[in-house]
Amino acid sequence: MSYNVILTNEGEIDGFNLLNENGIKTFHYPMIKTSCNRKKINVSLADYDFFIFTSKNGVKYFFENEVVKSQYISKIKTISIGSKTSLALQKYNIDPVFKAKRSYSKLLFDDLKNTNLLNSKKVMLVQGNLAKNYLFENLKKICVLTKFVSYKTEIIKVMNKNLELLLDNEKTYTVFTSPSGFLSFDNLYDSKKTSLISIGETTSSFIKERGYDPLITSKMQSYEGIAETIISVLQINKK
Repeated sequence: MSYNVILTNEGEIDGFNLLNENGIKTFHYPMIKTSCNRKKINVSLADYDFFIFTSKNGVKYFFENEVVKSQYISKIKTISIGSKTSLALQKYNIDPVFKAKRSYSKLLFDDLKNTNLLNSKKVMLVQGNLAKNYLFENLKKICVLTKFVSYKTEIIKVMNKNLELLLDNEKTYTVFTSPSGFLSFDNLYDSKKTSLISIGETTSSFIKERGYDPLITSKMQSYEGIAETIISVLQINKK
């Protein structure tokens, strides 16, 4: 039996190589497009005690902002959410003082609160324009918080005929790495035609809000983790 996995994330897909190595066909159809928020901001990085980054895109576009690029960044103290975010920060020679492993908003807030790092500190939360407000609203209770929208996420609005044919004619599994990715897909295609795979609880919760049940919710919020989970669930022996 052949397996067909559709990848909907933007950008690189190297983390899913394990699927191909185990004989699974992958198809890459990005469902979102991100871009830098180039709006000029009046901010001094030196005024903040901590910067919280929730995604690798947040890191990438934060440091592309002209105001940020003009300032000395190597000394800033950061908190990262997820391994990909930590790796993105290390490209700028920044080692996070705290690396949160859980990305689901409520659990993440509990983890950050329990560190006592942020109590009464001045903190900047770096996110995209579609980020949910739960983390922001709760962090405000324990620190002096500012949100910086470093990038914009746009959903894809044009149907891809090749993807439509794939969904109509093959048994497929579709991977979603963000709520916005699923929103885009669900607006364009019939989500009942594929088995839904989610990167974590935040995305799964959104999928359920739209009336669907994910087949898989990865316990590891990384592309590599999703790939391993897919292989395990499909009971494919690793080479």
